[in-house]
This record gives sequence, C-alpha cells and structure tokens, in this order.
Amino acid sequence: MTPRIRLVVGVALIVFGFALIGWAIYAGLNPSVPFDARLAPISAEVAKEVEGFGLPAERFQQIEISAKDERRPLAFGIIARDDSGRLTPLAWRNQVTESIFFSDASANDLAKVLAAIREHVPQDAVVLAWWDFSRAIRLVAGRAAPLDDAQARGLLLPAAWSAAGAIERTRWGAGVPTSSANGFTRFIDALLDSDEARASETLKKLADGKPAYVALRISDAWRLAAAKPQQLSIAYKDFAATGVSHGLIKSAQQWMRDQKIEGGFAVEPIGGATRLHYFQRKSDGDRLIARLLPFSTSLPASLTRFSLVYQHKGWWIWRLDE
Repeated sequence: MTPRIRLVVGVALIVFGFALIGWAIYAGLNPSVPFDARLAPISAEVAKEVEGFGLPAERFQQIEISAKDERRPLAFGIIARDDSGRLTPLAWRNQVTESIFFSDASANDLAKVLAAIREHVPQDAVVLAWWDFSRAIRLVAGRAAPLDDAQARGLLLPAAWSAAGAIERTRWGAGVPTSSANGFTRFIDALLDSDEARASETLKKLADGKPAYVALRISDAWRLAAAKPQQLSIAYKDFAATGVSHGLIKSAQQWMRDQKIEGGFAVEPIGGATRLHYFQRKSDGDRLIARLLPFSTSLPASLTRFSLVYQHKGWWIWRLDE
C-alpha cells in the first residue's frame, strides 16, 4: 500500500469515526418517538364538518395521534395548509384527559369565532394571537395576524413525551421564518407582564401603528406555562358535572381552600366534566393573561387599556385602546 493510499484510507476512517460519534449523539438526543402522527385526506364526513371555514376541500387534512400500546387514537385533528405549507389546526379532539398538542376545539366553534373576527375587526387592523390561532385568522378570517413561531412554542405535551417535543415543534414550525421568534417572544413577555400599561405598549409596537386586537383562549395560559414554566405555574382538576353551576363553583372553591391554593381559577366544560384551571401561585393572577381571561382574580372593569368586543366559550377578543 502506497503512502498516498494509506493517507486516504486513514482520513476515511477518521471521517467515518466522527460520523459514528455524531450519529450516536443524535440518537441519544432523539429517542424513538412514543407516538405516531398520521396525516391523511379528509373523509366525506369530515368534509361536511369543515364547510363553515369556506376553504376548498383540498386544503384540509386530518391527523391522528396514536400510541403503540393504545387501541384507539389519543387525539384527532383537522388541519389546513396555508400557501407557505404551515400546518393550521382548525379542530381538535382529545380522547384522553390530558391535552395532546392542542386543547379541544370544535370546527363549528372555531368557525363561529373566526366569523366574529371578520365582523368586529376592521380590515386595516391587526390581531395578536398565539401562532396557531394567528394562522387560522389569516387563512379563514382574512385579517392581518402577524405573529407566528418557527419554534412552535407552547405545544401541550404529556410529561412522558417531553423528549420528543423538539420533533413536534419542528413539524408545527415548518415553513415559518426564524425571524418570527423575536416578535412572538415579545408577545409572550407582554402576556406575562403584571403592568398593564407596559404590556399594552409592547403589544402596540407589535401592531406597528395599526389598530390592534388581542385574541385569547383559556388554553393560552397553559401554553404560556409550557413556554415559560419558571414564570407561570398552572394546574387543573376535573369535577364530574356537566356545565358550570354556582354549586360547582362553590365546590371548586372549597377544594382549593382545603388544598391551601391561593391562586385564581377558571372553570370550563370539558366533555362530561367541568375542568378547574388554577394558578398555583397567588401572584400569577396579576399577569395580563389572567386579567384578559375569566379567572376569578380578573377584574375586567379595572382594565384601562383593553375593551372586550367578543366572547364565545373559551375565546375572548379584546380591542387595544389608544
């Protein structure tokens, strides 16, 4: 073997060795995904369900999230792709207690909210919302909703799936410019701010001088906690009841007193139960997200920079006043 050949072989072995090390590191950081996400064309039944969005049928796909040890899907969603290929969830149904990626939302309810945004938000205005809701607003409501996030922050993942979070954030963040991160981070920071005046100024800057609206869901509090777990702490308890009654609220309050939980709470019908969302720290009730959603510590009348323009179930649309 000539010296030149020995050199080439040696270099090749070194490169191969580094490749093996790199793959070992990659495999260690990316364990096998504990679930399967399958995309498929929508069925005829689902096509009827999404007629209210006014989009061509070829825009839609359905997605099923399943686990190897489960007989039925854990979650089912209806999504649409925008012109950039971004996945936009337009309906979501969890088959288990814990939310998988997104909280429950029916196509009928979301279509109603998006129609209300078309009605109440002027064409020259901007709607500030979480990245998936922003996509729906742009695609269906035809209003400017500039926020998006290539990192897809705030996906709701069971604790046992946290290692696979990067894979799903890549899926849901695909097609979004990385430059989106700065604006979405400022939106998150505004919602976590306890100073209404300062938060409203941050939101106004995101609207770039245009009339601004803020669109929120109760689940956004969970997504904020997922994105910033050290700054917001939220938990839930389900009560076996349909709808929200005065008696149920009294039971929830008594349970919180028994548990010595001082944070604010909100109640929401979930299937055949009612879910109590509660902050685990009293101070979290002062944050803007808590004041713009129906938590017990909220005092909408005390807000000086926001006016409520529409509310439907868990969705709240606010106008940012001048």
